[in-house]
Amino acid sequence: MPSGGDAADDPAIWIHPRHPERSLVVATDKRSGLVVYDLAGKQVQYLPAGNLNNVDLRTGAWGRDNLTVVVASARAPNEIVVLELAHDTGRLGVVGRGEPVVDEPYGICMYLDGRLRPWVVLNGKDGLFVQFELREDYSLVEARRWRTQTQPEGCVADDEKGLLYVGEEGYGVWRLDADPGRPAQLVSFAAIDDGVLTADVEGLALYRTQDKRYLMVSSQGDNSYAAYDATSGTHLGSFRVGDHPDIDETSDTDGIAVTSTPLPGFPEGLLVVQDGDNPGGNQNFKLVSWTDVRRALEGAGQRFQGRFSN
Repeated sequence: MPSGGDAADDPAIWIHPRHPERSLVVATDKRSGLVVYDLAGKQVQYLPAGNLNNVDLRTGAWGRDNLTVVVASARAPNEIVVLELAHDTGRLGVVGRGEPVVDEPYGICMYLDGRLRPWVVLNGKDGLFVQFELREDYSLVEARRWRTQTQPEGCVADDEKGLLYVGEEGYGVWRLDADPGRPAQLVSFAAIDDGVLTADVEGLALYRTQDKRYLMVSSQGDNSYAAYDATSGTHLGSFRVGDHPDIDETSDTDGIAVTSTPLPGFPEGLLVVQDGDNPGGNQNFKLVSWTDVRRALEGAGQRFQGRFSN
Protein backbone atom coordinates (compact mmCIF):
# COMPACT_ATOMS: atom_id res chain seq x y z
CA MET A 1 0.00 0.00 0.00
CA PRO A 2 1.15 3.57 -0.59
CA SER A 3 -0.03 4.43 2.97
CA GLY A 4 1.32 3.07 6.22
CA GLY A 5 -0.71 1.76 9.13
CA ASP A 6 -4.10 0.11 8.71
CA ALA A 7 -4.55 0.93 5.01
CA ALA A 8 -5.19 -2.14 2.84
CA ASP A 9 -8.76 -3.41 2.91
CA ASP A 10 -10.59 -4.78 -0.13
CA PRO A 11 -9.66 -6.06 -3.63
CA ALA A 12 -11.59 -6.63 -6.86
CA ILE A 13 -10.35 -8.58 -9.89
CA TRP A 14 -10.86 -7.18 -13.39
CA ILE A 15 -10.65 -9.68 -16.28
CA HIS A 16 -9.65 -8.16 -19.60
CA PRO A 17 -12.32 -9.42 -22.03
CA ARG A 18 -9.88 -10.15 -24.87
CA HIS A 19 -6.43 -10.39 -23.29
CA PRO A 20 -6.56 -12.23 -19.93
CA GLU A 21 -2.86 -11.57 -19.40
CA ARG A 22 -3.70 -7.88 -19.06
CA SER A 23 -6.15 -8.48 -16.21
CA LEU A 24 -5.74 -6.38 -13.08
CA VAL A 25 -6.39 -6.24 -9.34
CA VAL A 26 -8.02 -3.05 -8.04
CA ALA A 27 -7.56 -2.56 -4.29
CA THR A 28 -8.46 0.03 -1.67
CA ASP A 29 -6.04 2.06 0.38
CA LYS A 30 -8.50 3.30 2.97
CA ARG A 31 -6.18 6.12 3.96
CA SER A 32 -5.92 7.60 0.47
CA GLY A 33 -7.55 5.93 -2.55
CA LEU A 34 -7.22 3.05 -4.99
CA VAL A 35 -4.22 1.06 -6.16
CA VAL A 36 -4.11 -1.05 -9.33
CA TYR A 37 -1.79 -4.06 -9.68
CA ASP A 38 -0.95 -6.38 -12.55
CA LEU A 39 -0.93 -10.17 -12.22
CA ALA A 40 2.66 -10.11 -10.99
CA GLY A 41 1.66 -7.87 -8.09
CA LYS A 42 3.34 -4.80 -9.58
CA GLN A 43 1.65 -1.47 -8.92
CA VAL A 44 0.57 0.09 -12.22
CA GLN A 45 -1.62 2.94 -10.95
CA TYR A 46 -2.25 4.86 -7.75
CA LEU A 47 -5.35 7.03 -7.68
CA PRO A 48 -5.70 9.31 -4.61
CA ALA A 49 -9.49 9.46 -4.62
CA GLY A 50 -10.31 9.63 -0.89
CA ASN A 51 -10.43 7.25 2.05
CA LEU A 52 -11.94 4.30 0.17
CA ASN A 53 -12.94 1.27 2.19
CA ASN A 54 -14.45 -1.37 -0.15
CA VAL A 55 -14.50 -1.75 -3.94
CA ASP A 56 -16.31 -3.80 -6.58
CA LEU A 57 -16.71 -3.75 -10.37
CA ARG A 58 -18.71 -5.07 -13.29
CA THR A 59 -18.06 -5.29 -17.04
CA GLY A 60 -20.96 -5.07 -19.50
CA ALA A 61 -23.39 -2.76 -17.72
CA TRP A 62 -26.28 -1.64 -19.96
CA GLY A 63 -25.07 -4.15 -22.58
CA ARG A 64 -21.84 -2.24 -23.19
CA ASP A 65 -19.18 -4.94 -23.39
CA ASN A 66 -16.38 -2.39 -23.63
CA LEU A 67 -17.35 -0.71 -20.35
CA THR A 68 -16.17 -1.59 -16.84
CA VAL A 69 -17.74 0.33 -13.98
CA VAL A 70 -16.05 0.42 -10.57
CA VAL A 71 -17.66 1.59 -7.32
CA ALA A 72 -16.03 2.28 -3.96
CA SER A 73 -17.30 3.27 -0.53
CA ALA A 74 -15.64 6.39 0.89
CA ARG A 75 -15.55 7.28 4.58
CA ALA A 76 -13.90 10.71 4.41
CA PRO A 77 -15.95 12.35 3.03
CA ASN A 78 -18.88 9.95 3.22
CA GLU A 79 -19.80 9.14 -0.38
CA ILE A 80 -19.98 6.51 -3.11
CA VAL A 81 -17.26 6.99 -5.72
CA VAL A 82 -18.02 5.77 -9.27
CA LEU A 83 -15.18 5.12 -11.71
CA GLU A 84 -14.58 3.74 -15.18
CA LEU A 85 -11.74 1.36 -16.01
CA ALA A 86 -10.52 1.90 -19.58
CA HIS A 87 -10.05 -1.42 -21.39
CA ASP A 88 -7.35 -0.12 -23.73
CA THR A 89 -5.10 1.38 -21.05
CA GLY A 90 -6.21 -0.32 -17.83
CA ARG A 91 -6.45 3.12 -16.20
CA LEU A 92 -9.06 4.15 -13.65
CA GLY A 93 -10.80 7.51 -13.66
CA VAL A 94 -13.50 9.00 -11.43
CA VAL A 95 -16.77 9.68 -13.29
CA GLY A 96 -19.18 10.38 -10.44
CA ARG A 97 -19.76 10.72 -6.73
CA GLY A 98 -23.00 9.97 -4.93
CA GLU A 99 -24.68 10.54 -1.60
CA PRO A 100 -24.34 7.32 0.43
CA VAL A 101 -27.39 7.77 2.73
CA VAL A 102 -25.74 5.60 5.43
CA ASP A 103 -23.92 7.42 8.24
CA GLU A 104 -20.56 5.69 7.81
CA PRO A 105 -20.11 3.84 4.47
CA TYR A 106 -18.38 0.51 4.92
CA GLY A 107 -18.94 -2.48 2.62
CA ILE A 108 -19.99 -2.23 -1.03
CA CYS A 109 -20.75 -4.64 -3.87
CA MET A 110 -22.32 -4.59 -7.32
CA TYR A 111 -25.06 -6.68 -8.92
CA LEU A 112 -25.78 -6.92 -12.66
CA ASP A 113 -29.34 -8.11 -13.26
CA GLY A 114 -30.74 -10.08 -16.20
CA ARG A 115 -31.35 -6.87 -18.15
CA LEU A 116 -27.71 -5.83 -17.51
CA ARG A 117 -28.74 -3.01 -15.21
CA PRO A 118 -26.13 -2.37 -12.49
CA TRP A 119 -27.10 -2.10 -8.85
CA VAL A 120 -24.95 -0.99 -5.93
CA VAL A 121 -25.35 -2.40 -2.42
CA LEU A 122 -23.81 -0.30 0.35
CA ASN A 123 -23.78 -0.88 4.09
CA GLY A 124 -22.85 1.20 7.13
CA LYS A 125 -21.28 0.25 10.43
CA ASP A 126 -24.66 0.54 12.17
CA GLY A 127 -26.10 -2.34 10.10
CA LEU A 128 -28.04 -0.34 7.50
CA PHE A 129 -27.94 -1.67 3.91
CA VAL A 130 -29.10 0.48 1.00
CA GLN A 131 -29.47 -0.83 -2.57
CA PHE A 132 -29.21 1.73 -5.36
CA GLU A 133 -29.84 1.61 -9.08
CA LEU A 134 -26.81 2.99 -10.93
CA ARG A 135 -28.04 4.86 -13.99
CA GLU A 136 -26.17 5.56 -17.21
CA ASP A 137 -25.45 9.15 -16.17
CA TYR A 138 -23.86 7.63 -13.04
CA SER A 139 -26.53 8.96 -10.73
CA LEU A 140 -27.67 6.71 -7.89
CA VAL A 141 -31.33 6.12 -7.08
CA GLU A 142 -32.29 4.33 -3.86
CA ALA A 143 -34.36 1.17 -4.45
CA ARG A 144 -34.66 -0.53 -1.04
CA ARG A 145 -33.03 -0.88 2.35
CA TRP A 146 -32.71 -3.40 5.18
CA ARG A 147 -30.69 -3.94 8.34
CA THR A 148 -28.60 -6.45 10.20
CA GLN A 149 -28.63 -6.25 13.99
CA THR A 150 -24.89 -5.62 14.26
CA GLN A 151 -22.00 -4.38 12.12
CA PRO A 152 -21.74 -5.81 8.59
CA GLU A 153 -19.17 -5.36 5.84
CA GLY A 154 -18.50 -7.96 3.14
CA CYS A 155 -21.06 -8.63 0.42
CA VAL A 156 -21.07 -10.32 -2.98
CA ALA A 157 -23.71 -10.87 -5.66
CA ASP A 158 -24.33 -13.94 -7.78
CA ASP A 159 -25.56 -12.21 -10.93
CA GLU A 160 -26.67 -15.38 -12.72
CA LYS A 161 -28.71 -16.67 -9.77
CA GLY A 162 -29.99 -13.26 -8.66
CA LEU A 163 -28.74 -13.67 -5.10
CA LEU A 164 -26.87 -11.53 -2.58
CA TYR A 165 -24.63 -12.81 0.19
CA VAL A 166 -23.95 -10.35 3.00
CA GLY A 167 -21.69 -10.70 6.01
CA GLU A 168 -22.50 -9.65 9.57
CA GLU A 169 -19.17 -9.56 11.39
CA GLY A 170 -20.36 -11.05 14.67
CA TYR A 171 -22.99 -13.40 13.24
CA GLY A 172 -21.94 -14.94 9.93
CA VAL A 173 -23.39 -14.83 6.41
CA TRP A 174 -26.93 -14.12 5.21
CA ARG A 175 -28.45 -14.76 1.78
CA LEU A 176 -31.27 -12.81 0.14
CA ASP A 177 -32.86 -12.10 -3.23
CA ALA A 178 -30.89 -9.50 -5.19
CA ASP A 179 -34.00 -8.20 -6.97
CA PRO A 180 -34.76 -4.82 -5.39
CA GLY A 181 -38.44 -5.30 -6.22
CA ARG A 182 -38.70 -8.16 -3.74
CA PRO A 183 -38.67 -8.11 0.06
CA ALA A 184 -35.20 -8.14 1.61
CA GLN A 185 -35.72 -11.34 3.54
CA LEU A 186 -32.49 -12.43 5.18
CA VAL A 187 -31.94 -16.21 5.33
CA SER A 188 -29.09 -17.58 7.41
CA PHE A 189 -26.41 -19.14 5.22
CA ALA A 190 -23.51 -19.70 7.66
CA ALA A 191 -23.42 -18.78 11.35
CA ILE A 192 -20.45 -18.43 13.67
CA ASP A 193 -22.30 -20.69 16.11
CA ASP A 194 -21.86 -23.52 13.58
CA GLY A 195 -18.20 -23.73 14.64
CA VAL A 196 -16.55 -23.02 11.28
CA LEU A 197 -16.21 -19.24 11.24
CA THR A 198 -14.53 -17.11 13.90
CA ALA A 199 -15.51 -13.47 14.31
CA ASP A 200 -15.03 -11.19 12.63
CA VAL A 201 -16.59 -12.42 9.40
CA GLU A 202 -15.09 -10.12 6.77
CA GLY A 203 -14.65 -10.52 3.01
CA LEU A 204 -16.95 -12.60 0.79
CA ALA A 205 -16.22 -13.79 -2.75
CA LEU A 206 -17.85 -16.19 -5.22
CA TYR A 207 -15.90 -18.72 -7.30
CA ARG A 208 -18.11 -19.66 -10.27
CA THR A 209 -17.73 -22.29 -12.97
CA GLN A 210 -20.29 -23.79 -15.33
CA ASP A 211 -21.38 -26.37 -12.79
CA LYS A 212 -20.16 -25.20 -9.39
CA ARG A 213 -20.46 -22.16 -7.13
CA TYR A 214 -18.30 -21.74 -4.04
CA LEU A 215 -18.76 -18.95 -1.52
CA MET A 216 -15.42 -17.98 0.02
CA VAL A 217 -15.46 -16.29 3.44
CA SER A 218 -12.67 -14.56 5.34
CA SER A 219 -12.78 -15.86 8.92
CA GLN A 220 -10.67 -13.09 10.40
CA GLY A 221 -10.63 -14.31 13.99
CA ASP A 222 -8.59 -17.43 13.21
CA ASN A 223 -6.81 -16.20 10.03
CA SER A 224 -8.54 -18.76 7.84
CA TYR A 225 -10.72 -18.88 4.73
CA ALA A 226 -13.82 -21.06 4.52
CA ALA A 227 -15.31 -22.50 1.35
CA TYR A 228 -19.02 -23.32 1.09
CA ASP A 229 -21.12 -24.86 -1.62
CA ALA A 230 -23.18 -21.80 -2.49
CA THR A 231 -26.19 -23.90 -3.50
CA SER A 232 -26.49 -26.22 -0.50
CA GLY A 233 -24.60 -24.19 2.11
CA THR A 234 -22.38 -27.19 2.87
CA HIS A 235 -19.01 -26.31 4.39
CA LEU A 236 -16.42 -27.83 2.04
CA GLY A 237 -13.32 -27.02 4.05
CA SER A 238 -11.17 -24.23 5.44
CA PHE A 239 -7.54 -23.32 4.91
CA ARG A 240 -4.88 -20.75 5.75
CA VAL A 241 -2.37 -19.06 3.46
CA GLY A 242 1.01 -20.06 4.86
CA ASP A 243 4.36 -18.41 4.56
CA HIS A 244 6.94 -18.77 1.81
CA PRO A 245 10.70 -18.12 1.77
CA ASP A 246 10.05 -14.71 0.25
CA ILE A 247 6.44 -13.95 1.29
CA ASP A 248 4.89 -13.97 4.76
CA GLU A 249 1.70 -15.75 5.75
CA THR A 250 -1.61 -13.86 5.74
CA SER A 251 -3.44 -12.79 8.87
CA ASP A 252 -6.27 -10.54 10.02
CA THR A 253 -7.74 -10.55 6.50
CA ASP A 254 -10.45 -8.08 5.57
CA GLY A 255 -11.46 -8.20 1.89
CA ILE A 256 -11.02 -11.06 -0.60
CA ALA A 257 -11.74 -11.55 -4.31
CA VAL A 258 -11.67 -14.62 -6.56
CA THR A 259 -12.08 -15.61 -10.21
CA SER A 260 -12.24 -18.94 -12.01
CA THR A 261 -10.86 -17.46 -15.26
CA PRO A 262 -7.54 -19.11 -16.23
CA LEU A 263 -4.79 -16.50 -16.07
CA PRO A 264 -1.02 -16.54 -16.62
CA GLY A 265 0.46 -18.23 -13.56
CA PHE A 266 -3.01 -19.08 -12.26
CA PRO A 267 -4.34 -21.83 -14.57
CA GLU A 268 -7.49 -22.56 -12.51
CA GLY A 269 -8.13 -19.03 -11.35
CA LEU A 270 -6.93 -16.56 -8.76
CA LEU A 271 -7.71 -15.76 -5.12
CA VAL A 272 -6.65 -12.34 -3.79
CA VAL A 273 -6.61 -11.73 -0.02
CA GLN A 274 -5.79 -8.68 2.06
CA ASP A 275 -3.01 -9.20 4.60
CA GLY A 276 -3.30 -7.18 7.80
CA ASP A 277 0.30 -7.73 8.91
CA ASN A 278 3.21 -7.49 6.48
CA PRO A 279 6.47 -7.45 8.51
CA GLY A 280 8.97 -4.90 7.30
CA GLY A 281 6.55 -3.02 5.07
CA ASN A 282 3.13 -1.53 4.57
CA GLN A 283 0.08 -3.76 4.45
CA ASN A 284 -0.46 -5.54 1.15
CA PHE A 285 -2.46 -8.12 -0.78
CA LYS A 286 -1.45 -11.70 -1.54
CA LEU A 287 -2.19 -13.50 -4.84
CA VAL A 288 -2.90 -17.21 -4.47
CA SER A 289 -3.36 -19.77 -7.23
CA TRP A 290 -6.72 -21.52 -7.10
CA THR A 291 -4.84 -24.73 -7.85
CA ASP A 292 -3.35 -24.51 -4.36
CA VAL A 293 -6.75 -23.68 -2.88
CA ARG A 294 -8.32 -26.69 -4.59
CA ARG A 295 -5.60 -29.00 -3.31
CA ALA A 296 -6.00 -27.67 0.22
CA LEU A 297 -9.74 -28.16 0.13
CA GLU A 298 -9.44 -31.63 -1.38
CA GLY A 299 -7.25 -32.49 1.58
CA ALA A 300 -9.86 -31.15 4.00
CA GLY A 301 -12.25 -34.05 3.47
CA GLN A 302 -14.20 -36.18 1.06
CA ARG A 303 -17.10 -33.72 0.96
CA PHE A 304 -15.17 -31.50 -1.45
CA GLN A 305 -15.84 -32.57 -5.02
CA GLY A 306 -13.72 -30.27 -7.16
CA ARG A 307 -14.42 -29.79 -10.85
CA PHE A 308 -12.99 -26.46 -11.79
CA SER A 309 -12.50 -26.25 -15.54
CA ASN A 310 -14.54 -23.62 -17.36
